[in-house]
Amino acid sequence: MKEEQYISVKTFCEHHGVGESFVRSMYEYEILHIDFEQGDGKLHLEDLPLLEKMVRLHNELDINPEGIQAIYHLLGQVESLQQEVAALKRRLNTLK
Repeated sequence: MKEEQYISVKTFCEHHGVGESFVRSMYEYEILHIDFEQGDGKLHLEDLPLLEKMVRLHNELDINPEGIQAIYHLLGQVESLQQEVAALKRRLNTLK
């Protein structure tokens, strides 16, 4: 069985220079999951690339959490459409 690995929200925020309120807002907007065991928030290591991308959007482009939620939703739709196009191309190639 695979052991899950975590990093504390506090450690992430200190390393990336972002407030804990920003990370909690990403949780509230359902962009990532935070485990609140033993009172301290923990992030799954697999969520770090996504959260780091959101931090860059926030810091470099000054996008607020509501805008980041919209971007996250649109990126999900784009990815879904790309997968659908790829599946249709495969299907078309099998019909040739």
